[in-house]
Amino acid sequence: MKYTKKIKTLDWLAHNVVRLEVSKPTGFEYHVGDAVEIQVGAHEPGPFTMTNLPSEDTLEFIIRIYKNHHGKTEAISQLNVGDQIGFTEPFNTFRPKENAVFLAGGTGITPFVAIMRYMHQKGTLNDCLLIFSNKTRKDLFLEKELREMLGDKYLNVITSDPADPAYYGNIDAPFLKKQINHSRPVLVCGPPPFNEAMEKALRSIGLKEEHIDLGS
Repeated sequence: MKYTKKIKTLDWLAHNVVRLEVSKPTGFEYHVGDAVEIQVGAHEPGPFTMTNLPSEDTLEFIIRIYKNHHGKTEAISQLNVGDQIGFTEPFNTFRPKENAVFLAGGTGITPFVAIMRYMHQKGTLNDCLLIFSNKTRKDLFLEKELREMLGDKYLNVITSDPADPAYYGNIDAPFLKKQINHSRPVLVCGPPPFNEAMEKALRSIGLKEEHIDLGS
């Protein structure tokens, strides 16, 4: 790891989602959508996206915790303000695209958070659409901010709670066909099974390869 920094702030955005901040190292430059590899203790490092804007003097990360995996995210959940994390130089995952559809599964939204904040600041988010898939409403996070930025162009999709008004089940081709025309770029990010299913569904409704962005 090239950098080691102490955690400045740490708070929980949902029952299984933590937000942490560290000071931005001197000379550390990145673009919205960039990520780093983070390491905690002896655990294997993993990729996490900066969710704040590059102009700020901190680095913000939003991370879903999988305690049953007994790995790096469980270790992150046990950290406190003042504890240290290591991280690498940044690398690209996604870039802003006008008129984009952001198709996110769970914390797969994190590469899009800084992008949407940046586009909102620049006034270019108005024609974009966010489709945000989560198992239940208790898994949602940043809902107020996303609604303020996107208004009715922010769609929650709940996959595992039939009693929820936003319940649909797993996103499928008929759902996507109602929301997306063939000329819009679609940025997809979530767990590997989500990405694979979304790519297949998008292709089935006629999107061409150049309009489907699965990240770098």
